[in-house]
Amino acid sequence: MGDLKELSSIKETISQAREHVQQLEERLQLLGMAKTQVESSAQEAKSTVEKHFQELKAAICSAIDTRQVELLDRVEEIEGESLEPLRECEDVVKNSILEDLTVIAEGEKLVESSGVVSAAELKLFCSRNNSRSLNSLPEVPPLSEVPCILLAGLDPACITELPEEIGSEGYVLAHAPVQIEELRERPGGVLASWYEVEDEDIPEKQSPAEYRLQYCCGRVDRVTMNTTKFREAYQGHDTCCTVKNLKLNVDYSFRACCKVGRGWSPWSIPQVARTTLLQHEWEVAEDSGYTLTSGNTTLTRTSPNAAISVLHSNKNSLLCGDMVTFKVNATGKTHRGDGLGLVLVQEEDSILQRIGAVCVGSTGVVHVNGKEMTNQLPALAKGTTVTFDTSKVTSDPKKLRVSITVGDRQVTCEWVPGGDLGEHLYFAACFVHKGWEITVE
Repeated sequence: MGDLKELSSIKETISQAREHVQQLEERLQLLGMAKTQVESSAQEAKSTVEKHFQELKAAICSAIDTRQVELLDRVEEIEGESLEPLRECEDVVKNSILEDLTVIAEGEKLVESSGVVSAAELKLFCSRNNSRSLNSLPEVPPLSEVPCILLAGLDPACITELPEEIGSEGYVLAHAPVQIEELRERPGGVLASWYEVEDEDIPEKQSPAEYRLQYCCGRVDRVTMNTTKFREAYQGHDTCCTVKNLKLNVDYSFRACCKVGRGWSPWSIPQVARTTLLQHEWEVAEDSGYTLTSGNTTLTRTSPNAAISVLHSNKNSLLCGDMVTFKVNATGKTHRGDGLGLVLVQEEDSILQRIGAVCVGSTGVVHVNGKEMTNQLPALAKGTTVTFDTSKVTSDPKKLRVSITVGDRQVTCEWVPGGDLGEHLYFAACFVHKGWEITVE
């Protein structure tokens, strides 16, 4: 009997050891993937650095050589244009000097030989030189009017600033400054949230921080994302965004970045998510007094005298433990029967302030199972968002904790819907007067 127990214990140990080996092998595989990511990303970073600085060096040298040639060419151009008239004037002066020296020599010779020189020769010399004006001089420009070629605009600081600028070119990070924190499936979409990584190597970020979120269809990794076309989902200062109108049961890859220095940071490693939840829609009902648009996600109260006042969702698409958000696009007159809320079952009722419902009225009054709460919320106005966030109460499976947020105010209550709570709820709206327009997100 003891042997059987020991054998059974040994078999159990072997089974546990095999399972442990399998788990260790899986972790070993993950470690291999992690090492590959580090090594391949390091090699890519090295190649990028080498290529960038080779191109930078070539561009800088080319710019220096080009500018040097331009300046020298301009110096030579000014020099040539300035010397040409001076050389012409110089030739005139030199020729005048030669002519005058010839006159002097001939005159002195005649003076020395005046006793033997005929009168005709003297007369010829005088007639030939009387036409020359020995009192006029060629115009020579003063030095103030002659170009003096100077070089301006050479900033000595460039010699020190350029190396300093190059010295701050680029930075190396162990991680992207922004990482995807969570991808939570939403009806017809995915709620993406992200966070900033603390890294002293990250240059000064913009304040307030600005982020971008992109997504694409399919599974994309760090390597293939560089050749994949992503769609812009969000740009702003929030750290979460719901990407809507996604196909059901289709993988989507998401990445995020933030603004740093003069541009945007590297992208985070893509994270993959999908939604299995149908898009929230309002129920299409005849003679409801509501008009539905935007794929049945937006209702407009168009007739106050319709038979139906309460309009429900077309399915019980809200999971217990999830949240639903409404946006008020337009308002009408308020009524004490108005409201947005949650119900366990659809009932042909003219109000939401009833048992089995939790709602907030158009004036901000909160009702739980028809009972008015002491705490109130702001009245619904154009542009207001209303969010119902639900969570199960572990100590009581028949109870839900519901937090209702209107603008920046929140009220939390515990709601016992009655009946079989299950996993799903309906959302509902009731507006008596026309003009109200509500979108479920």
